[in-house]
This record gives sequence, structure tokens and C-alpha cells, in this order.
Amino acid sequence: MKNRIFILMFLMVTSLLQVNAKIVFTVEGPESSYNQIKVINETSQDTVRCRLVVVKEDDSRDYVYGVYELKGKGDSDINTKKFTRGTRVAIEMPKDFDGEVSYTLEYLDLPLLDIVVVHLQDQNSEFNEE
Repeated sequence: MKNRIFILMFLMVTSLLQVNAKIVFTVEGPESSYNQIKVINETSQDTVRCRLVVVKEDDSRDYVYGVYELKGKGDSDINTKKFTRGTRVAIEMPKDFDGEVSYTLEYLDLPLLDIVVVHLQDQNSEFNEE
């Protein structure tokens, strides 16, 4: 009986950790549809690899939007597929990624492109805040 309780608790904690390993946001910009998501590395990591997936209302994966390979600070990568405002997107980091990531969103309205820009940031700062 104790083994079953331990296994159940282990599975619950593992599932909570997996939920925290991805960041989910809803595209809320001014356009009714978008055709690109651009990710910019603003972290202290030299290389960042992440995956953006479109998720359903229950946060389960619907489909992979794209995998992004960022080679240094300021580097960006773009994937092009059409989606609508209100689409829920998750940022998934690799299991071996070191550190926590946050993000900010920017919406660009260009003549032929409507782009969602995801700025990835981490806790490390280039300034001494003491």
C-alpha cells in the first residue's frame, strides 16, 4: 500500500514539474491572424533550442509549430505558418536546459507579414542591481 501511495505521489510531482517546464500564452495581438512566430534569444545562454507548440484548451499538444535554434544572444529564428488570434502556444525548453526562462511578446504588422515576436529572457542580468 505504501508503495502505491509513493508511486502516485511521484507521478503527481513529476507531472507538476512537466507542466512548469513549459510556458503557455495566448496570442492576443491586434490582427485577426498571423503568419510568423519569431523567437529572439535575450538570455545569458550561448545557445538556446526551444520548441513552440500549439496547444488545446486543456494544454495538451495539438501540433508542433516549429523548433527554434538560437546561436547566441540577440540571435533569432522564424517559422512561418498561419494561425489566428486566440491561439494558445506553449514554449517548451529541452529537459537539459539550465535555468528558468521568461518571455515578452511583441506584435508586428508589416505590409505582407503579421508577426508574433517572442523575446526569451532569463534571471541573469548584465547589470549589478545591488
